[in-house]
Amino acid sequence: MRLLLVACLCAAAFGCSFEDEAVPGSSPASIRDAYLIAHGMAEEYRDQLHADPKVAAELARLDSRAAAAVQTMDGNGDAGDSARAVAALTEFAARQTAVAR
Repeated sequence: MRLLLVACLCAAAFGCSFEDEAVPGSSPASIRDAYLIAHGMAEEYRDQLHADPKVAAELARLDSRAAAAVQTMDGNGDAGDSARAVAALTEFAARQTAVAR
């Protein structure tokens, strides 16, 4: 439970930091780390017995989009699309985690 709380706080902070002007300066390593946290949150929600199928489907869609964006992220510092995809997953997963409590 504590790990989930820490993950939620990290995800919330990450999600808030991705305003349009902040995206170009985001490092690929921090985007990958944020994706792994958000992916874990999405997996945890989907594994719950009371998970809403529509929410689980949206999490799966956002997770697939973020995973593809992170995998294709190039190392030249242009990580804006990846950052936005990860931020969308992070924000949605964090809301579901907060609602599930």
